[in-house]
Amino acid sequence: MSADSQLTVLDTRGRFAVAALAGSLDHRTTTGLYPPAAELATAHPRLVLDLSKVTFCDSSGLNMLLRLQRRVSEDDGWLAVAAPPAQALRLLTTTGADQVISVHGSLAEALAAHPGEATQ
Repeated sequence: MSADSQLTVLDTRGRFAVAALAGSLDHRTTTGLYPPAAELATAHPRLVLDLSKVTFCDSSGLNMLLRLQRRVSEDDGWLAVAAPPAQALRLLTTTGADQVISVHGSLAEALAAHPGEATQ
């Protein structure tokens, strides 16, 4: 994982987890970010990712998010992203990825969209 990118687990409860991604999501960083993110998604297939500290996201970052979505859906879970920066939001909407990944304006909105998950 690049020094300028990281995955931080903020909370886990049963099948539910909240984590934050920070830094660039690009071809240099996703190789190191995907394995721990996939491990988290496997253990907690109801996953909220806070993207508020993401500084850049290219097609490799989008691919990583779509792979995580596929991973959680295999276990009847879901992926929600919160607070994507404007550039990442544009990438999600332009490609239609926002049709398969739940996108929320803030972490609070993402958590409110899944009531009860954080208390289980």
